[in-house]
Amino acid sequence: MSSALSISSQLSYLRVKGIMGHFYEASRANNVPVSLLLAIASRESHMGLALDNNWTGDNGNGIGIMQIDRRYHSDFTSSHANNDHRANIHYGSKFLADLIGKFGGKLTPAVAAYNAGYSKVRNTINAGIDPNLITTGQNYASDVLQRKEIVESVMGISKASTASMVLVPLIITGFISYQIFNTQ
Repeated sequence: MSSALSISSQLSYLRVKGIMGHFYEASRANNVPVSLLLAIASRESHMGLALDNNWTGDNGNGIGIMQIDRRYHSDFTSSHANNDHRANIHYGSKFLADLIGKFGGKLTPAVAAYNAGYSKVRNTINAGIDPNLITTGQNYASDVLQRKEIVESVMGISKASTASMVLVPLIITGFISYQIFNTQ
């Protein structure tokens, strides 16, 4: 488990390196919370701080901040540079979005599958077993979801602010519509 201070340092690193914008862009493009993407990046690579000079980890198998595994995603890893942060983050975000869809919006199995693979997690759930038990450290999903909460706290993202991002435009649209129809 990571601390708020550690995650704050990781977020600062992304800002200094000019990488943070890629997370927001990927979040919007794939409808995945930016805090979840950052939490995965934190677990996978400490948001890049734990990677070698070639932007790899996991004995050279994990590529980039999102640690896209060359053994399972060879089409992507063979066609993109290890330091292509934008592509790496977008690919990880799309992959995660697909997993969230496959698991009906449930984050725990989707996050576990980001680490252990869809089929393994699906089979584990069907057997009535906690999917965390087949992930790295037997805690991957729970750790990532805890990091997500820390990221939200450090960045000042709250459920209320997320709701207001949806509600405020709806209220404004409703007010404008009301004004238009009542003045005719």
